[in-house]
Amino acid sequence: MSGKPESSGLDFAESSLFTMRFTIAALLICGVGFSLYGRLPAALFTLGTAAAAIGARLWARHALDGVSAALSADRACLFPGEVCPLRVTLDNPKVLPLVWLTVRFPLAPGGALTPERAWEVTEVEEGGVRRPWYEKHVSFLLWNQRLSYTSRLRAEHRGLLTLEGLRLLSGDGLCLCVRDKDIPLPRPLQLAVFPRLVPVSTQWFRRRSWELETGAQGLQDDRSVIRNVRAYQPGDSARSLNFRLMARGQGPMVNVYEKISPRRAVFLLDGASFAGLPPSDFESALEILCSLIVRLSGEDVAVTLLTSLPAGRREQLARCRDRRQLPAVLTLLAAADTSAHLTGDELLTRLRSLSSAFLVCGDARRLTEDACALLERHRVPLLTWGEQSHPLLRTVDLNAFRAGGGL
Repeated sequence: MSGKPESSGLDFAESSLFTMRFTIAALLICGVGFSLYGRLPAALFTLGTAAAAIGARLWARHALDGVSAALSADRACLFPGEVCPLRVTLDNPKVLPLVWLTVRFPLAPGGALTPERAWEVTEVEEGGVRRPWYEKHVSFLLWNQRLSYTSRLRAEHRGLLTLEGLRLLSGDGLCLCVRDKDIPLPRPLQLAVFPRLVPVSTQWFRRRSWELETGAQGLQDDRSVIRNVRAYQPGDSARSLNFRLMARGQGPMVNVYEKISPRRAVFLLDGASFAGLPPSDFESALEILCSLIVRLSGEDVAVTLLTSLPAGRREQLARCRDRRQLPAVLTLLAAADTSAHLTGDELLTRLRSLSSAFLVCGDARRLTEDACALLERHRVPLLTWGEQSHPLLRTVDLNAFRAGGGL
């Protein structure tokens, strides 16, 4: 079965009126008429103009046949303010040259990633909606030539950009007729901009681990446990001396401490509970949560994140046992939105245990009843936006985790 040729079903919507079929037909009719009435100069002019229009249309029809494009990124994960170099490779394997070529791809809604050069942004209308697109003009892609160039995208704020293909536009040398062609990528390229990092404190999580492991109910200045003692060596701190053993005549001995840190932390993010709050509050909450995850991961804590399922995405659970797995967790935060609740069924299905779990929510009153019953059964605290109270669950203000916030 023969395949459909590339030049069939072309879209010449951006072409000039000069190359439209109606215009070409009118020029041919006028040229024949002028020749019948003996007006040779007018006939030659109209017929020559029609020939130029036909040639431009044929050139545009086959200009992008066989042309391929590829897109790669040096890095796929960024924080706001960082720059991502994008490398675009164009290949023209045929004899017909391209005098000009335009490369386009859609940008993330809201401007999470924008080109460093302002003139590389244009607006394209699709389905009655105008969206920002990246646009780059390339000159002279000749026969059997491969061309590569690099553009730089700057991360402005949290968001996710998934590129499934590129759109190429080209035509004749005089730009009278334009053809476009969508080229799918071998696999989608996903660029994630994580929430901005802010200074946070993880002492509250260490305090909970201290209380669970030692049974302490009060506050301690040093979150460590004496696991062993050894003989004093020059250079040891005098504060580590075990004066009780020294009083018994056992000589100078030094305490060997083991710092207690939480072994794991499970964060549950209910996006819909932020729906009634300003968008800036949701972004600030994600910044605190992202900073806590990064900080805990640096302290060798195994972090798990379960989010309410974002619209159009399948992933809602990610685990991080070391720093190499951290981008998968932060990518869920980059894609988080306020469209869906976190239900009790999702908690039971995706998590084996709710120990060391913390639910992040905007308004505790917006949580579903089944989720609240499950959280109360496992004594899961709520990390809320602002000081709130709940009849069944313990609440902690997210803002208190900021450095100097009191936790």
